[in-house]
Amino acid sequence: TLFITTVRFATTNEVATYSNGSLAPLRIINAKRSPKAVVYVYHKFGSDAPFKMVKVFQTAIENFVKSRPREWVALNGFRATRVEMELNFIEYVVVLTHREMWQNIGPILQSQADLASFGLEVSKKLNLRYISPPKPIHLSTEKSGRNKYIESDSTMGGKENEINQVAEMFRNE
Repeated sequence: TLFITTVRFATTNEVATYSNGSLAPLRIINAKRSPKAVVYVYHKFGSDAPFKMVKVFQTAIENFVKSRPREWVALNGFRATRVEMELNFIEYVVVLTHREMWQNIGPILQSQADLASFGLEVSKKLNLRYISPPKPIHLSTEKSGRNKYIESDSTMGGKENEINQVAEMFRNE
């Protein structure tokens, strides 16, 4: 018994045996004795969203957390984590401490989902929704399967024949 550890998977009641050597590099925690769960909820807003509206959103989240003292211990933070001007969004994270230990994962996940849903509804009402930019779409109506850029580019001179020969070689295989 000094060389193996037996564990039980809580949700299915499965029993597994591991060698202690395989567990040595791992971080092992006791979920019952671990500190209260810290939960992260991410929200994306358009980069054109007024900061005043973001502060209103933050206040709404604070009030939501304060009105549920049996779920949440504290709101630890509300801050911008990513600013992507090319993609036109700013990502904010809401960091909260839950009343439950990690061992009781069900209520933690439910509270996290409730907060995410509430945040979505508030962002809709404040018009803070992020709409991603359209992605480029390349449509080709050619039926021959040949590359129209190779055939149409007359500025390449003698290299055009070399490219066509290489392309023809791959078509034959």
